[in-house]
Amino acid sequence: MKKILFLGLVVTGLFTGATLKSDGTSGKSIFLDNKCNKCHSIESQGIQHTSAPPDGAKYPPPDLSDVGNRHTQDWMKQWLHKEVEQHGKKHMKKFEGSDDDLNTLTKWLAGLKKK
Repeated sequence: MKKILFLGLVVTGLFTGATLKSDGTSGKSIFLDNKCNKCHSIESQGIQHTSAPPDGAKYPPPDLSDVGNRHTQDWMKQWLHKEVEQHGKKHMKKFEGSDDDLNTLTKWLAGLKKK
């Protein structure tokens, strides 16, 4: 019975995009705790952005519901550390959390894929 329960939790986690740190913190909670939703929405996760686009922005920050279809986890880490450019620009804000938080966050984001 315990094996079935464990397998059910693992499968549920795979389909809901749950990614957890060893302390139980999820990628979604890191996203929200770091206020990434000030700019970005993730409609597939019920997350709406809370602010207007930054002044001078050509485009509003994208919805990240399918970011895993566009970018790898490694690319996202570099993007959030302002090490790579997209459309000639770097990410507006450098991620200031721990490496463990960044790994959990980007693993969760990389798992966000629409069909």
